[in-house]
Amino acid sequence: MYKTLAQAVSFFSLLCCSSTSHICKGVEDEIPLNRLSTKTSYFNAEKDKSHWEKFNNEVWGCTAQQMWLLNRHGTRYPTKNDMGKLLSILPSMSQQIEANHQQGRGCLNQDDISQLGSWFPPYGPHDKEQLQEMGYDELTSIGEYWRDMFPHLFNVTYDPAKFKVEFTVKNRTGQSAYHFLKGMFGDDVVGNIEFPEPFSPNFILRFYKACPRWLREVYRNSETTYKERTLFTHSEVFQSVAHAVSARLGFMHPLKPGEIEAIYDECRYETAWWPSQKSAWCSAFSHYDFEVMEYHQDLKYYYEDSYGHPLNSKTACRTLCDLYNNFRMTISKGEAKPQGIFYFAHDKTIFKVLASMGLYHPPEHLRHDNFADLRSRKWRTSFISPFGANVAFVLYRCGLEYKIGTFFQGQPTPLTEHCQGTLCRLEEINPWLSESCETCDLSKLCMMHDEL
Repeated sequence: MYKTLAQAVSFFSLLCCSSTSHICKGVEDEIPLNRLSTKTSYFNAEKDKSHWEKFNNEVWGCTAQQMWLLNRHGTRYPTKNDMGKLLSILPSMSQQIEANHQQGRGCLNQDDISQLGSWFPPYGPHDKEQLQEMGYDELTSIGEYWRDMFPHLFNVTYDPAKFKVEFTVKNRTGQSAYHFLKGMFGDDVVGNIEFPEPFSPNFILRFYKACPRWLREVYRNSETTYKERTLFTHSEVFQSVAHAVSARLGFMHPLKPGEIEAIYDECRYETAWWPSQKSAWCSAFSHYDFEVMEYHQDLKYYYEDSYGHPLNSKTACRTLCDLYNNFRMTISKGEAKPQGIFYFAHDKTIFKVLASMGLYHPPEHLRHDNFADLRSRKWRTSFISPFGANVAFVLYRCGLEYKIGTFFQGQPTPLTEHCQGTLCRLEEINPWLSESCETCDLSKLCMMHDEL
């Protein structure tokens, strides 16, 4: 059961103290709603509002002409694979936790035990991957936000010639598009909108799925992509959390990493769905434990979708090319058609596009052994891609010139690698966008050498 004698001694030392404040400390703290990795609700996600004053000064005298928006879907139910794991672990575990408590072990209070004792999975096979009700609210709110932000563009009568809407073949992105447009144009209008049929492969919204090289070198490469996460799972930092969580739940043995992750995932889902109600599954974690579990998630996405592998950002070139072509056409014609381009995709799309933009680049690679050094990092999945995460580019006309503003989670966001302001002059940002477009050859980039 234990790999080393030291691990056994460590766990039983924790267990012996389980009735003391040492092990139970922190389990009654409030859940860090903005630190639940990619299962963080958009409403709770951290948003950087520090650039508004500078932006308002720079945008004075400018008029928005066109918006290009990339939006992650809203809060959803678990995927088929995740649901299978949760259903195979949690129902029996909830009963065992209640039995542990009856035998005088663990730290949970009576309310938590009652909740777990009567716990029943709040989802079934028909719910898998679908948008949850909170996701409806998130996307409706985002649509309302942009309508109020740019009333001359969006607080208008809906005209299909003025707005382009596209989403992936996954239902949750189509549902997100529907509720976004509901927020922007209202209940009466959205029911009459003719939505386009999604298609696959989609090289703008789900390009990674059509990239054999990425699938082989990154996504399915456990030796490199998931190496740091695996090492972190075996580290003293993660093991101490696993032991503490096990003891708090009254177990006489340390739970397996997969079991810890299942508890954490259910905690995150239920918190995203019902933020005003505390999920009993969250009561096993202290605030520090949530930090560790977030880093555990970060190590996966950093290498699978972001700066951890150079291929990640390169595969997003068709997405940036679409942005470039839409703005270029508006500038050349002097008229925005469409004036709103709204795309609905997934966290993997958001991660890769942000990496291609150079945003939130950490000072060093995330590794299994530098958690303590990077506790204040900006690159964290909870911030980068919560449910409903969105990045928008807005083309402005400022007198005789055009400028481009960038927004992340609805907040002005400087592209510091390309310009110093919150608005970039066209000549500052054009070299980056044009190069991304002109050098974009996904067929060449994505094919493996042995397949040429």
